[in-house]
Amino acid sequence: MNILIEIQFLPPMQFFSKFSNENRILLDDTETFQKQSYRNRCRIAGANNIQNLIIPLKKGKTHIQTREVEIDNSGRWQREHWHSIKSAYGKAPYFEHYSMYFEPFFEKKHDLLWDFDLGLLKTSMKILKIPEAKLGLFSEHQNEECLDFRNHIHPKEKHAVNDSGFIPQPYSQTFMERTGFIPNLSIIDLIFNKGSL
Repeated sequence: MNILIEIQFLPPMQFFSKFSNENRILLDDTETFQKQSYRNRCRIAGANNIQNLIIPLKKGKTHIQTREVEIDNSGRWQREHWHSIKSAYGKAPYFEHYSMYFEPFFEKKHDLLWDFDLGLLKTSMKILKIPEAKLGLFSEHQNEECLDFRNHIHPKEKHAVNDSGFIPQPYSQTFMERTGFIPNLSIIDLIFNKGSL
């Protein structure tokens, strides 16, 4: 079954749970961008609690397609994000092994949010050994039947839709002794703490 979903920035594990043997993810490349979603934010486990990493976007246009959203590179957000990731996961068991795959995304400037998110998604899939053929674009498969999962995975609980197909399984996290297990963080939490599985 095809799962239709929006592109996300270093998506949470719930997103990746949709890649089962029979499922293929279709990214909605025709949608209108929605603010305050995982399209330009991800959640990681900081030393004291959840930390949101938010990609700044250029302002001005409204009702714009996600593929056309531009990143605001006037600040140092990439350096700040990478510093936060290193602070959160620098001592995680697999950080040294996998950080080299992610760090270049936080060194080179990207103009479009879509390209940045897609590059990170494909990198995560490669590490997790998910074949790239399991990913497609909605515009190329509009005539195929799919389960619409757009906007079901949301950083704000009141907007998230119940997903009985996702049951978080606890694993050892870097600051677990302080915070307890925090479910459904960015996929990098799982990669840096557990490896490629």
